[in-house]
Amino acid sequence: MLNGWLRKLQKVSPVRQILTYLDSANPTSENCRDLKNLSYPQWQHRFLIARLNLALWLAFFFFLSRTILNLIYFIEGKYPSLEEWVIARILVHSILVGCIFLLRTAWGHSHLGLIFLSSSWAVTMIEQISDTITGNVNPEFFIWMLTFFTQATLIPVRWFLHLVSQITILGYYFSVNQILGFDVAPFNWNFVKMCFGIFWVCLICDLSVYLYESLQKTEFNTKLQLEAAYQELHSTEDRYRSILENSVEGIFQSTPDGRYIYSNPTLAKIFGYDSPEQLMVQVNDIGKQIYVNSSRRNEFVDLINRNGTVLKFESQAYRADGSILWISENARAVYDREGKLIAYEGDIEDITERKWAEAEMKKALEIEKELNQLKSQFISMASHEFRTPLTTILASAEALEHYGYKWNEEKKLTYLHRIQATAQHMTGLVNDILVIGKTESGNFDFNPAPLDLERFCRDIIEDIKLNMSSQYSLDFVVQEATELMTKKSLDITILNQIRELDSKQQNNGKNDAILLAQNQFLEEIPELVSIDEKLLQHILYNLLWNAVKYSPKGGQVHLKLSYLNNYAIFQVQDEGIGIPEAEQKYLFNSFYRAQNVADISGTGLGLTIVKNFVDLHRGHIFVESEVGVGSKFTVILPLDLAKENIDEKNSSD
Repeated sequence: MLNGWLRKLQKVSPVRQILTYLDSANPTSENCRDLKNLSYPQWQHRFLIARLNLALWLAFFFFLSRTILNLIYFIEGKYPSLEEWVIARILVHSILVGCIFLLRTAWGHSHLGLIFLSSSWAVTMIEQISDTITGNVNPEFFIWMLTFFTQATLIPVRWFLHLVSQITILGYYFSVNQILGFDVAPFNWNFVKMCFGIFWVCLICDLSVYLYESLQKTEFNTKLQLEAAYQELHSTEDRYRSILENSVEGIFQSTPDGRYIYSNPTLAKIFGYDSPEQLMVQVNDIGKQIYVNSSRRNEFVDLINRNGTVLKFESQAYRADGSILWISENARAVYDREGKLIAYEGDIEDITERKWAEAEMKKALEIEKELNQLKSQFISMASHEFRTPLTTILASAEALEHYGYKWNEEKKLTYLHRIQATAQHMTGLVNDILVIGKTESGNFDFNPAPLDLERFCRDIIEDIKLNMSSQYSLDFVVQEATELMTKKSLDITILNQIRELDSKQQNNGKNDAILLAQNQFLEEIPELVSIDEKLLQHILYNLLWNAVKYSPKGGQVHLKLSYLNNYAIFQVQDEGIGIPEAEQKYLFNSFYRAQNVADISGTGLGLTIVKNFVDLHRGHIFVESEVGVGSKFTVILPLDLAKENIDEKNSSD
């Protein structure tokens, strides 16, 4: 309650002005806050000016009040006349006013010691001199002690001035008056006590001023050092703040429950926010709002709690707009003095471009590895496949050269035919390699045209029979729709593939007019279909010759043609060695050959060519095989691809 009244009193205008004035006379006032621009003597000089001004005004009002009190005594008849003190009081007031005026001048600022002594002598010596002149010498112990205490409390600087003031005042009384013949030291107990008191007052005041002056100097130097330390601290803070705010990496502090409590502008920019404040306000759960995989936050916390730090912690993260980037985090745990976890702090780097570059590099390395593997396979294949035919040609040519004159014409023709057949075989190998190169580079011509599919298949069968040994049986069947449907396993497999093809075309908006309902068979087998004859010849020749080649013990080879949902279905089935199930997914890779065909000649390009040409027709191929039983290849091709190509061209135009 008392403090409340005091605060209210301090708000009163006159009281507030007095307190402001008194504060200006303190060493902690604004007059001495710019310590970095002051030396201690300068600070002491300014302090002495402020305190002298205060002491002079107090002395002036003290003697003014004393004069008024004397006038009251005179009016009441207690003083017989004014002549004893009026001149002395006028001089005292005049000197005090003069000192106050001089203190505001440049001369006064340069002679503060003289003003100090003048004011001190004015309040103590003038009345002594007046007493000396009138012959009534009385010691003014009260005025002296009041002066010494006032100087020690209000002006506790320059201990030497205090000592000079005291010696001058006491010396005048005890020496000058004694010389003039006045009895200044009557030997009585009261006088001795007063002298004893004056001695201790002077000693205490001098010691107080000396100690306070030393304390002021120590305090000033301490403040100076503290100010320098604060300046260094601010400079360091500014330097580190500049480093944090201009860092190319995002700097953060986050709470254990997943909120950012500090972010530099770079981190806000990484996550797509306009400012660090926006990031800290909008992100309340780092695990759910920042990490694409929310479990990454738990992994981050587990690692940092277990190891104390996390280094190169890479994760996918969301930007403010929902886009995704890659980040790398380095962080550590922050604990208070009691060992309690209070925060995680560290840096975040945007590594999206690096991740993209790594993925591209990995992809390039995989492609290079694949190319090197293909190169090695090609060299191996070429060295194997070309060596035997070249040996055959060379041997046959040498035999004709050395023994041809002994042979009849029939035997000569046999060797010539062998050379021709071998050369044709090598030409076929070269053509296969060229075909692979053209299709993979997209330079192969694709020209679907009307074709009698049944006659085309029969012609291929006849051509292959002419070059096939008698241990193989090759037949061709055009399978009716009802017969196809009775074979459930075949039906389900083929229908699934056709559903897939129809769905893709319908989703792309292509050729809707010619698509019939699912599982609906054609009522009549078409006479002409639109298929690239040259590519289809490659497809069937490769499949049929593979069926013959990989049936070393002979057996039946079947070619079946069926129609379903405007698709032609070709099935080539043999009773050969079969293909291991684990290797079936690699059959259409260039130069790939299954492990169980090592003793059978081949390049590993035939099925790759078949797959590429089926893709050009927008068809599909799949295989069913069992080791030791045989293989069945099914090819599904659209029947009216020419019309679809025309529709695509028109839509693109």
